[in-house]
Amino acid sequence: MSSPPPSFDRGGPPRRPGFGGPSSGPSVIASGPDQDASVKWFNGEKGFGFVELSDGSGDVFLHANALSQSGHDSVSPGATLRVRIGQGPKGRQVAEVLSVDESTATPERPRSPGPRAGGFGGGAGGGGFRSGGRAAPDLSQAEEVRGIVKWYNATKGFGFITPDSGGKDIFVHASALERSGLSSLNEGQATTVQVVQGHKGPEAAALSVG
Repeated sequence: MSSPPPSFDRGGPPRRPGFGGPSSGPSVIASGPDQDASVKWFNGEKGFGFVELSDGSGDVFLHANALSQSGHDSVSPGATLRVRIGQGPKGRQVAEVLSVDESTATPERPRSPGPRAGGFGGGAGGGGFRSGGRAAPDLSQAEEVRGIVKWYNATKGFGFITPDSGGKDIFVHASALERSGLSSLNEGQATTVQVVQGHKGPEAAALSVG
């Protein structure tokens, strides 16, 4: 019998080899009611990820076994799952996936070249950012927040920043980097973020590093 897996890594897409995999997840018995959850991230190659429960009780580990039993081999960040939760060897874990709604997934928008604005308020004419097909945010409504880069995937064009003050992670799209004259972010980088409320929660309108 194999030894228990190491602690789960909630910091972003996993980097430790050998953990998870579609066939290695322990059987977990559902012990709670059905509830909705939003996918934070899922790595199909490693076979696991995390979801955030809609009741605000925190993140829960999702193994590929539970997902495959519902007829899916992967899910996108932002997708809504109907799940039942059980107790795994390292804490709460998705025991059963009842349904998957990919219509709520965070869209992966193509990065299109265009003029970049320096800093938070740059650009000729004093504002009006347009980049990557996303609507220009209203910076007059933005709140300045300090935070640490949780993870950023330059290929997919988005990632998340954890605010120093706590609370929900801040979604950051590639277009916000373009507006700020940045090309990418590194995990663990300190940032100052201009945050607006997007459709699914806090979103970076612009940011600086350091």
